[in-house]
Amino acid sequence: MSWSHCGEDSKGRPIGYAHQANCDHEDCNAEIDRGLSFACGGMHGKTEFGCEQYFCDTHLEHTVANGEEFIRVCECCMVALTTSGEWALHPEDWVICRIIKQGAA
Repeated sequence: MSWSHCGEDSKGRPIGYAHQANCDHEDCNAEIDRGLSFACGGMHGKTEFGCEQYFCDTHLEHTVANGEEFIRVCECCMVALTTSGEWALHPEDWVICRIIKQGAA
């Protein structure tokens, strides 16, 4: 198996970059594929950051800075992360950053 055919998601949809689809954002019909480039959270399935949906560039608009890794997420996942108390949206560059508590080792 390659990244072109990765099985199915929990909704029974085929996943991988060989599978053409439309953006999962409501009322958006942009053509995408179900590869990692369009996966919210950067990986197939639910992740620490993503929601198992696939979005066009317009709707995969937020970036999580996780150490040296930058992960694109949708609006709903950005809201979930920033209301968790562990992450904040940086006001100058719109990147979601982990909150570092004072005195933490």
